[in-house]
Amino acid sequence: MVMVAGDTTERDEAIRKAIEETLKPTGIGRVIVHEDEGHGGTPIYRITIVLASDDERLQTGRVMRLWDAVMRATGKFDDVPRFPVFTFMTPTEAEAGDAAA
Repeated sequence: MVMVAGDTTERDEAIRKAIEETLKPTGIGRVIVHEDEGHGGTPIYRITIVLASDDERLQTGRVMRLWDAVMRATGKFDDVPRFPVFTFMTPTEAEAGDAAA
């Protein structure tokens, strides 16, 4: 199944679920997904993960598995694979970024 252009709700929910499952017990507040292009026009997802609190801690082993988890979750939505590029933020960092925008 290839996702209809403009309808990203199901895809974004699949990405969020993959992130939450892979990173638990770390709490996730928000996941923001943007389609973009990397170097040379490579299709990518820019994924911002906002942790649930400033005190959350990421486990390195779980973060290392995140790329594969998101690639599996998005496989049914993309006719051409988009590679995930992650940014992690605390709620305080996200609020500062929102205020500056």
